[in-house]
Amino acid sequence: MPRVSDKRERLIAAARTLIHQQGFRPTTLSDIAKSSGVPLGNVYYYFKTKDDLGAAVLEGRAAEFRDLFDRWDRTLPDPRARLLAFIDMIEEHREQLARYGCPVGSLCQELDKDDVALAERADSILQQQIDWTVEQFRALGHDDAEDLGTYFMGLLQGVTLVAHARRDPEVLRRQCARLRTWLQGV
Repeated sequence: MPRVSDKRERLIAAARTLIHQQGFRPTTLSDIAKSSGVPLGNVYYYFKTKDDLGAAVLEGRAAEFRDLFDRWDRTLPDPRARLLAFIDMIEEHREQLARYGCPVGSLCQELDKDDVALAERADSILQQQIDWTVEQFRALGHDDAEDLGTYFMGLLQGVTLVAHARRDPEVLRRQCARLRTWLQGV
């Protein structure tokens, strides 16, 4: 018999996937309950509202990036290698990104239109990514690290959006290669 927290985690995992694939607004609690195998009536035991469940998904994504950045900071030899790892991660997920878009960027775009509380949480994840890239450029000795970090993330978000609009993972592959070349010269 699954533990009580297993149901909560299954709900979050299902919501994370469905929100990425369908968007936050179109995804219903019923969809999430069905996908997670948790009866709809039980969802309210763990999350009072869909926004509460959305907040849990966003908290999980923020923690995932914190852990990823901490691991890269500890294990990769220099800031350029860490930035290259970020590019590699995007390219490794190019099929999913071309199909559904960036899970963070897409959610920022959707929520910024009408949901202030969740939008701020989604935006903070993108800002977390920008801040980390700025730190890497600063560690490389760039006085314009703020601009370079924002540019780097803007390029990644932009090519992800184009790849998604075209449903073409090759866009990401080619542009990640171009971004690697640019990064070697910076």
